Amino acid sequence: MNKLFKPQPDLEERLDQVNERIRRARWRLDWQTREARIPLDIQEDIGVSKLEGDVMLISRDGALRDKVRNLIHSEGYGCDISQRSTTAVGLLKLGKYQMVIADYTRRSRGRLFEYVRRYQPHVKIVSIVRNDHEGRRVMRAGSYSYLLGRGFDPEQLRTCIISALKLQSDVCWLLANGERCNRSCVDNFEPEEEFRIID
Repeated sequence: MNKLFKPQPDLEERLDQVNERIRRARWRLDWQTREARIPLDIQEDIGVSKLEGDVMLISRDGALRDKVRNLIHSEGYGCDISQRSTTAVGLLKLGKYQMVIADYTRRSRGRLFEYVRRYQPHVKIVSIVRNDHEGRRVMRAGSYSYLLGRGFDPEQLRTCIISALKLQSDVCWLLANGERCNRSCVDNFEPEEEFRIID
């Protein structure tokens, strides 16, 4: 009779495993619901008509936000600010952006790269990184170009804007080939206004 008897697995252990799976599933569903509501929250809090579009900056650093926003406005483009990648993805779903400038000095932005690559490959990403090694890594991941540190040279960002948005380059060829930015891609660029003045 003992040969036929098979003990049941411990019921408490099985219940604990099921409860853990339910807890993880609830957390995942709650997270997905919050993510899906972000565009609606933006519409409610800001309003779609107040989005400037063109360029978005993702950073929590106030000084960096002011520096980048002023430079972008001086080039004639609109600039929206997001402090988190999840909010940035929500903004991308609502607005028309050509470029995203992502601060990688403190946080990873892998989800942003994944979203842009999958749904909006025309959007160019300029990454602010801590060193050249991280810069090469984000270039391999699909970044248009990168800037070194939050104290980067504003002229390099201006070069990225002209090269990416006005000249419609696909990638910064200098950085993609391991060279430093020397503005050679925009040295011969003349805005349309100057052509009209010459005529």
